[in-house]
Amino acid sequence: KITYEVLKMPFTFSEIIVLFFTYSVIGWIWETIYCSIKDHHYDYRGFLFGPYCPVYGFAVTTILICTYRIQNNIFLLYVVGVIVATIFEYFASVFLQYVFHMKLWDYSHLWGNIQGRVAPIISLFWGIGVVFLVKVIQPFVQKLITWEEIKTHGYLALIIVIVMGTDFILTIFSVEKLHMSTKSWNERLNTRMKLDEGKLMETLSWNQKRFLTSFPQLKFTDTKKFNQFKNRWIKKRRES
Repeated sequence: KITYEVLKMPFTFSEIIVLFFTYSVIGWIWETIYCSIKDHHYDYRGFLFGPYCPVYGFAVTTILICTYRIQNNIFLLYVVGVIVATIFEYFASVFLQYVFHMKLWDYSHLWGNIQGRVAPIISLFWGIGVVFLVKVIQPFVQKLITWEEIKTHGYLALIIVIVMGTDFILTIFSVEKLHMSTKSWNERLNTRMKLDEGKLMETLSWNQKRFLTSFPQLKFTDTKKFNQFKNRWIKKRRES
């Protein structure tokens, strides 16, 4: 028999929203620092305009809920962390490809990868990250969120929904405009028409240029010629 205690959620709805936002920001900070060091230049990471990566927020919040009753078992915590993080990474890749015709990462060069979307070595790393997160970071974050809930009575969660919801809508328009532009340029490249690369890049908005520079592995699945042009442009920027 399933009891009420088994079904009881470990967090309130507003706490879940704030947790999601907090780890979205932490994920953005982590990616920005790591990628900036790796690429030797500042990378403003994230799919949205704001300084947050929702995929981290979704993944971490789901992990915290799913592992609530096994967090004292390091082995189970690690295994569940690997599974949940891998599932999220896979479906995030599928979503970006089929909704926005984009690929932001590609693990095709790694052993055991699945369609370049996920790879064992990456998933094992996520598992370690989950254990560190639950045991070291979450206790401190939870104290802050508990304090915040007492002070704001859930209003912070409402503000987060409005801000990130608006950001998501604006990003959809920005990415779709970039996609339409790349299809147009791709057609010109296919017909061997002269294309002024400098003027072409001047037509892009700040956010569109950010996509191209911060995600060097970004590919539009239906614009092969443009992908080749983009790679040349990024190479020139790095050499200059």
